[in-house]
Amino acid sequence: MRVVVAGAGTTGRRLVARLVADRHDVTVIDLSHEVCELISAKLGATAVRGSATDIAILEEAELAQADVAVALMGDSAANLAFSLLARGMGVPRIVARMPNPQYRTAYEQAGVTGIIDLAGLFIDAVILEIEHPQVQQVGVFADGQGIVIALYASKPNRSLGKTAAQIHSDKRFPRGCLIAGIVRNGEVIIPPGPTAISPGDEIILSARTDTVAAAVEYFGGKLSPFHRRKSIPNQAELEAMIEADKPKESD
Repeated sequence: MRVVVAGAGTTGRRLVARLVADRHDVTVIDLSHEVCELISAKLGATAVRGSATDIAILEEAELAQADVAVALMGDSAANLAFSLLARGMGVPRIVARMPNPQYRTAYEQAGVTGIIDLAGLFIDAVILEIEHPQVQQVGVFADGQGIVIALYASKPNRSLGKTAAQIHSDKRFPRGCLIAGIVRNGEVIIPPGPTAISPGDEIILSARTDTVAAAVEYFGGKLSPFHRRKSIPNQAELEAMIEADKPKESD
């Protein structure tokens, strides 16, 4: 998947590292020359230096060819402007960080398909929007360590014909995940109980964010390659890369 990310702050760099590890084709736009060099040399993504609201820069980044545009700048107005330009260039999916909640209506009118609140901003939420658009993020809690999601049992998978209790006891089902409810024909069914999962049921899951991909796979999705890797740089490692790449002042 081709992803263009506008803004390479701490969150942006961590997201880029995840996306590259997941074998996505990533281009980053950022104003900092140092950050662009770091991303190109250490993270293996394409970096374009400049403003993400400059059409010439967006053309250089080939935004029009992107499958997903991600706005992670610190300013809601800048993210909104980038989102509008991405929509105008025909990008089918736009995910945007929303530092100021007053911009929500404007974001929606701009065609943003995934809005990440600043209070709930964490990498797994953005990855969820990019890699699993069929999964709806209902809410986050515990500073982003937990998430509530909804997905449909719409194709053959391990859950069909099983009750919530049977699924919870299945060793293949992630331990940090709980079926909180089943929605069928507009009726909410709360486990435990005898109700078995049927095609078309909407499943409400409460989970640790690090179990989301495994849960999606269990219900018929695909597990991202990232969740089988251990070599993704954390925030401290990324900041150390930046410090190491800064030019040293001569004595």
